[in-house]
Amino acid sequence: MERHHLQIGETIATVIVDGKYVQLAEKAVFEARELIESYIEQNPRFGTSHSPIEVDEEAPEIIKKMATAGKRVGVGPMASVAGAVAEYVVERLVDDGAQHVLFDNGGDIAMYLNSPIIAGIYTGSRGPKGLGLKISQTKKMLGLCTSSARVGHSLSYSDTDASIIYSDNVTLADAAATALGNAISCKDPSIIEASLNDIMNTGISGAMVTIEDMIGTCGQLPQIVRAKVDYDLISKGGMVSE
Repeated sequence: MERHHLQIGETIATVIVDGKYVQLAEKAVFEARELIESYIEQNPRFGTSHSPIEVDEEAPEIIKKMATAGKRVGVGPMASVAGAVAEYVVERLVDDGAQHVLFDNGGDIAMYLNSPIIAGIYTGSRGPKGLGLKISQTKKMLGLCTSSARVGHSLSYSDTDASIIYSDNVTLADAAATALGNAISCKDPSIIEASLNDIMNTGISGAMVTIEDMIGTCGQLPQIVRAKVDYDLISKGGMVSE
């Protein structure tokens, strides 16, 4: 399967899919961004709020998904923007017949697989090295989303090297990764355990946190395996999120 780099506005992503679907992936990114940007023009608070907000029934589906995800975990809707765009793109490609597609939007990944993959975990200079998650579920939408206080552009109130969420709701996974990271302000096992237990109540499948040499997990995560993590293959982008 081929790896393709996409850069559309602030969205800098990698899509792994048969080459015949790349043009559609680009079109889907444009569509998703246009829906979000147009809604923010009419409702500026949607783009700036760090707290959940209500949206009207006539809002586009992607907007309602973001608002619902933010409300479920207690963050602003833009905390889920990268995951929402990734989910939108993968849905479009699968609807068009793609059998195996992975869209990595700056560390927020939507995927629909026909064979297992290993997703490397990048934790910057402090966290554990050489780890990945072996994802064996196939033929369904899956999300693996990451928030970090140390890596990337996203605003975080935490001290985590990586806060990772696994869910079949990609938009929710992105929002939950932010919420989980925000809840962990220091390397304290009791805070980490309580925060992991709390985030599991939002309907996700599994969660993982790394801070320096400490790793915490909860729920049904994919198998943790040894992996070569190539920094040059990481998508470093995404629309600015909370």
